[in-house]
Amino acid sequence: MSESTQFIGLGYDQALLVPGASNVLPHTVSLASHLSPNFKLNIPLISEAYDAETDQRVVPIALNGGLGIFVQQESVDEQVELVKSAKATVIDEQKFPNALTDEQGKLVVGAEVWLGAEANQRVDALINAGVNAIFFYLHADLDDSATAIIKATKQTHPELLVAVGVVEDPNVAAQIYEAGADAVLAGRCVNSPLPNDLTYPFLTVTMGIADVASNYDNKSVIAVGGVHYSGDVVKALAAGADATLVSDLLKGEVLEADGSFKGGDMAIDDAIFQTDGGLRAGMGYTGSATIQDLKLHAKFVQITDNGLRESHPHDVEITKQAPNYAKG
Repeated sequence: MSESTQFIGLGYDQALLVPGASNVLPHTVSLASHLSPNFKLNIPLISEAYDAETDQRVVPIALNGGLGIFVQQESVDEQVELVKSAKATVIDEQKFPNALTDEQGKLVVGAEVWLGAEANQRVDALINAGVNAIFFYLHADLDDSATAIIKATKQTHPELLVAVGVVEDPNVAAQIYEAGADAVLAGRCVNSPLPNDLTYPFLTVTMGIADVASNYDNKSVIAVGGVHYSGDVVKALAAGADATLVSDLLKGEVLEADGSFKGGDMAIDDAIFQTDGGLRAGMGYTGSATIQDLKLHAKFVQITDNGLRESHPHDVEITKQAPNYAKG
């Protein structure tokens, strides 16, 4: 896929899920999802590692059942201390009954590591600090040295969740799975020839990587990019993802028609609650009691720009704009 600039596909805004016969009520669906046989998310949301601000989301999203990723710091010690601090968090089980915890009752957390010369030392330090997942980020094309790091990490630490990305080429995804990674991050890769704008075919790319994952046992897909509404989360999972990497949703920001964002003042607990609610509604809409059901039975139909506008509220006067939704 990365070898051709003629690749054509669909983004989340260019497709709708087809309603299905359903006796599934939203409050009865299960949002649990496995990224590996021993790594289960209580909700299929992963907080994107981007900067110091996203580090502050790691504990809140874990308390709500998802996974947070600490961004790679200049100093290994600095990232290690963040992991230790999160693992030491005291959990109010009555307030957060869905918290993502390990066998010791501590929060499950992940850390970003760039695939490079010092990756092995950083991984060892993070594991000693108690990290549960390593997200290797490709800042160049996959090469033999990067593949060797992935393979060595998984062989040395089989209990560790290892995710690698971002990848848009199914052939690269296959190499990563064969190196031992549990998950591939599907989205726009660093050297992509495809447009870096609203026309990027996130839906089709996710489908392509998910098709590769189905050829292996116990491999998963994490959708990256293009997820701006709770409905996009539903579409990403229906396309074959096991979880979605989210950013603006956790801040209550929403995408405007011109590509800008508005809002951003929603508490993270409320933002997750809103997103979970939208996901539950979408699963009920398609008759899916579990995420696996959604992946197996959901169907898409392509829509036009006019169809997209029609799918949003129209011909009504909005007296108060929802903090997590803007009409595109």
